Amino acid sequence: MNNEMNDLIQDFLIEAEELIEQLDQDLVELEHRKDDLDLLNKIFRAAHTIKGSSSFLGFEKLTDLTHIAEEILNKLRKGEMVVTTDVMDVLLEFVDYLKKLIDDIKNGTDTVDITDIVKKLKLVNEGKSVGAPKEEKAKPEKKETKKNEPKQIAKVTKAIEQTIRVDVNRLDVLMNLVGELVLSRNRIAQISAEFEKKFEGEFLVEQLLETTSHLGLITTELQLAVMKTRMVPIGKVFNKFPRMVRDLCRELNKDIELVITGEDTELDKSVVEEIGDPLIHMIRNAVDHGIEPPEERVKKGKPEKGLVALNAYYEGNHIVVEIKDDGRGMDPEKLKKKAIEKGVITPEEAKSLSKEEAFGLIFRPGFSTAEKVSDVSGRGVGMDVVKTNIEKLNGIIQIDSELDKGTTFKLKLPLTLAIIQALLVEVSGEIFAIPIVSVVETVKIDENEIHSFEGREVLKLRESVLSLIRLNEVFELEPTFSNEMYVVVVALAEKRVGLIVDRLIGQEEIVIKSLGEYLGGTVGIAGATIMGDGAVRLILDVAGIMDIASKMPRVNRRKTTSVVQTNEFTNKMNVMVVDDSATDRKIMKRLLNNTGWLNVVEITNGKDALAAIKNLQIDFVITDVFMPDMDGYELAKSLRESGYNGPIIAVSSRSEAKDSKKYSLYGIDSFIVKPVSLEELLKTIDELKAVYKK
Repeated sequence: MNNEMNDLIQDFLIEAEELIEQLDQDLVELEHRKDDLDLLNKIFRAAHTIKGSSSFLGFEKLTDLTHIAEEILNKLRKGEMVVTTDVMDVLLEFVDYLKKLIDDIKNGTDTVDITDIVKKLKLVNEGKSVGAPKEEKAKPEKKETKKNEPKQIAKVTKAIEQTIRVDVNRLDVLMNLVGELVLSRNRIAQISAEFEKKFEGEFLVEQLLETTSHLGLITTELQLAVMKTRMVPIGKVFNKFPRMVRDLCRELNKDIELVITGEDTELDKSVVEEIGDPLIHMIRNAVDHGIEPPEERVKKGKPEKGLVALNAYYEGNHIVVEIKDDGRGMDPEKLKKKAIEKGVITPEEAKSLSKEEAFGLIFRPGFSTAEKVSDVSGRGVGMDVVKTNIEKLNGIIQIDSELDKGTTFKLKLPLTLAIIQALLVEVSGEIFAIPIVSVVETVKIDENEIHSFEGREVLKLRESVLSLIRLNEVFELEPTFSNEMYVVVVALAEKRVGLIVDRLIGQEEIVIKSLGEYLGGTVGIAGATIMGDGAVRLILDVAGIMDIASKMPRVNRRKTTSVVQTNEFTNKMNVMVVDDSATDRKIMKRLLNNTGWLNVVEITNGKDALAAIKNLQIDFVITDVFMPDMDGYELAKSLRESGYNGPIIAVSSRSEAKDSKKYSLYGIDSFIVKPVSLEELLKTIDELKAVYKK
């Protein structure tokens, strides 16, 4: 019996929360549609349902409170009382108390005192704080209600039959399993591609490719289906704002219309939970700072009633939320002046800020344009909260503002946080994944296009100057020697920077995995993913990388064509180790550096090796054979063609590569099978030294 009662209470709480949320929206709507009898009946039924259920379960406070409100609503729908602002204020306060009482029931506490709100409701019910009742009463709608009731019951019954409540934890488990399936699909696809290369035209391989393709389609459909079960309409967040705007207008003596569109747009529950607070601050900001008082609007030739528009729509794999107002707009120069006054930036920094960067000042902690601190604004924390929450989601904020025309904030957010599209890039032989939601564009550049400004590297990209971050320096990886590189332009909230990478690999769907308790807090790394070849790759945290880069010392770089000077190693030989595996490079470097007379330069790919050989004095080249893009054979041939006439040693874990005729043909002097022993390596180096001296 106890369990049955608990189940009943849980069902009641879920239904009550939905009804109270609807009540909140409908009461605000009623203020604009005072004669809408259908809306009044709907509000009355909701209050009546809450009263009946709470009475059955023995929640006396909830029952007593709802009973008095129900009497007022009954008089309103019968025309015995009129809808006024004072009446609505009390009814909306009643809804707030309902929310508090529901929280008490959830927590098993009794903290809410309803004495004050009961007094107010009784006064309203007695007509003491509202105008006298209308002489002509509205005709009773009993007959119409009876006619409508069976249809309404049928609709509800149908809805119940088509709906089932599922614990969110179960959906999370299902999503994790789909994530594992996506990883397996990627792995099978890669193995199938390798089979196709090796056994092209074979019947079984064709069958495997066909099955792999079908598996890919089914996995994608399953993934989308599971994602949809976690999707909720953004209207769950939007529906709170009419009441909020209404209350703010009363407080600030403004007349504002809130227009909401796209409330049916769906996104992941976890994203919905995160964007509530940022949107509250942005709507408050639009109402308080954006929209002018009625008298000021009239002087400017605008209508007295201001407009705030809230819109949501899909854009690719993202959702875009727009908050637009027709208010006073933002003045970049005024923002700079205010920022200097508050010590947020220096006068020198203000001079170099673009229009967009000046708009971005509103997100700085402690920054506010309010002349005085009020309950609504002035503390300089609201927009900072917006930035923090949007950064958590790897979202982007765009601002467009024109003086006396208004301001538009555009938030670009991922649809889900579990399985994402990522751009795979290579940096010093390591592959990283950058969430595609943060990527604005990619640009191929030359080293000569990079300029230095106040100790920071920058790139002139069209009409703007873009700050650059070298990922190999952020993660303390080996430098690269190629003059050609790529810049991945990423955005986070209002900021934009360029990440310098060696190579773009492509776009892939990845599953985000946690790094665990010990590595989870690593700055600059959001998590890891397992690629199709089984390798674990790190996912970059754009916010963390920006943070690391901002703390790195400013260095005035001089253009140089040489990284390692020969005279630094008078008694040492310089050995270039070329291998796409970071582990193999480290092993080789440790072996050779321990000799005391060999200095190792690590190179991650053949292209970089060709660039480095022109700038460095290299005595020996040790290259892996099987590398992407340019293998060891092609590298050796290109080195010989470029004029390098020193020893070249090839290493590989595949013994079939040990084909003396083939490697001699490409200019390779010797071949060693991995794992390499120091004894064998040094013996080979000594033998080749002797040969080349002759």
